[in-house]
Amino acid sequence: MTRRTARSFLLGACLSLGLIAQAPAGNGAQLWLLVLDGRGGPVGDLKPDEVELKVGGKVRPLAELKSPDQLAAATQSWILVFEPIRDPSYRAIAFTAAADFLTKVPEGDQVFIVARGKDSLESLLPGLSTDRAAWAKALARVPAMLPESLTGVPTGKLEGLGFQPFPKLAPPQPGGQEALTALLARFKTGTIAWAGGTPDQKGRTAQDRVNLNDSAMVSGLVQAVGREMKTVEALLDSLASVPGQKHMIVFSHCESDDLNQPSIRTSMNRKWSNQRVNGDMGGPAETATLAVRDITIQQMQLKAKSVQAGVMIYSVAGSSPNITGNMGPLAPDTGGFCFPLRSELESQLGQAMQVFGSRYLLRWAPQGTPTPTASIEVSVKRKGARVIAPTLTAAP
Repeated sequence: MTRRTARSFLLGACLSLGLIAQAPAGNGAQLWLLVLDGRGGPVGDLKPDEVELKVGGKVRPLAELKSPDQLAAATQSWILVFEPIRDPSYRAIAFTAAADFLTKVPEGDQVFIVARGKDSLESLLPGLSTDRAAWAKALARVPAMLPESLTGVPTGKLEGLGFQPFPKLAPPQPGGQEALTALLARFKTGTIAWAGGTPDQKGRTAQDRVNLNDSAMVSGLVQAVGREMKTVEALLDSLASVPGQKHMIVFSHCESDDLNQPSIRTSMNRKWSNQRVNGDMGGPAETATLAVRDITIQQMQLKAKSVQAGVMIYSVAGSSPNITGNMGPLAPDTGGFCFPLRSELESQLGQAMQVFGSRYLLRWAPQGTPTPTASIEVSVKRKGARVIAPTLTAAP
């Protein structure tokens, strides 16, 4: 597999899905930037004097601007994270799309695979690896081990093989691409019983599953999601020292995504029959309000970690552009975007990643006291050009 140049028809394909896209916020005083022409094709010949950068509302001079062509041979890192997925059809879509994606990863790029086990997220590789045979072996384990819900009590650290940013690995085994192709063929053959899971009950909504009438249960769900997010934060900390573009793709369809459904937010303002009076919301409205508050705080904390580590997060969870799962609300600010978890995912995931993995690298000289995050704005002085730029950076 050779490294591909991003093409406008691929970009059009992924944008037609209604993806929520931004360019990645890099760690340090840098960012990754995608620029499109009026027809939606990548612009690859920008000059530094055509780019204006604002950090925290202040214009900053550029120290360096590297074009996509100059970065074409640079190694990128792809981290696949499998959170619990309930329904067999969603599980099959996620596993098949992941296998198809791995067959399309450019030569020289690194992959790390993480999946939820009985109690916590577990690494299935010791670190970032270029061994395609190892990728296939790791992904083949996921369907049998992945639970349908957030079971157990996570320790807040990555279990399994752990993570070493720069592991000493044996040379890649021969036949890796063939192993991935065989795994993809296996996933696409026969019924979806191999994927496991329990079908979602028809007519049962996120409100039904969350059960806002039971405040203790909802509080427990929020705490479980928080512990899971802390484990992801620990992984992001470990990835901070890895250079280059870093992409974390999170597949999920479980309680954490239910809590982020629009219907849960609308429940905050709904009048319920068992709602208390005299200025106290009480009942389901109060339960929804507290859940949304705590989930939002968790997302903000993980977003800050991601920006500081220079990792772009991609959410593969929702059923539509407006239902994006637990990672959806924070993905744009980290430089990632959201894929609906539906049948066309397999055909679109790899194509979209190739397009959005081809960007400029922009650097500037930091000024002032370092801050956890700062707002960022990029514009270009070229008629008809469209900038896909980050909203946050970790450098002042």
